[in-house]
Amino acid sequence: MTDDIDQTDRHWDAAFAEGLIGKTLLMNLTFLDDDGGVQERQQFFGVVIDATQAEGVVLDLMGEHDGDTYTLPPQTSAIQAAEAGVTTLDGDKPDFVANWIIHGLPDVPDAANDDD
Repeated sequence: MTDDIDQTDRHWDAAFAEGLIGKTLLMNLTFLDDDGGVQERQQFFGVVIDATQAEGVVLDLMGEHDGDTYTLPPQTSAIQAAEAGVTTLDGDKPDFVANWIIHGLPDVPDAANDDD
C-alpha cells in the first residue's frame, strides 16, 4: 500500500458515507490568504446524493443554489453530526456539518472575469 492510499483510507469511512445518502449537509468554507487572514467565507447546504471514495461526496444544493450540485473531497472525517441549534441559512436543521479551511482564494469562473 502506498502512502496516498493510507492517507485516503484514514479519512474515508465507507459505511459512514453510505449513511450520508439522503441526509442534509451544511458546508462551511473559509478561504485564507498567504498570511492566514480570512479573505472570504461561503456557506451552502444540500442533500447528499452520492458518496464514493473515488468521486467524493456529492450534494444536490438547496436554498439560493437550488438545482446546482457540489462535490466535496472524499474525506468523511471532515463531516460531523450537526449539533442542536445548528441551522442552515434557510433556518432548517441539517443532519451533518462539514467545515473546511482553504489556503488560497476561491476559484472564479472565467465568465466572471470578462469585461463585457
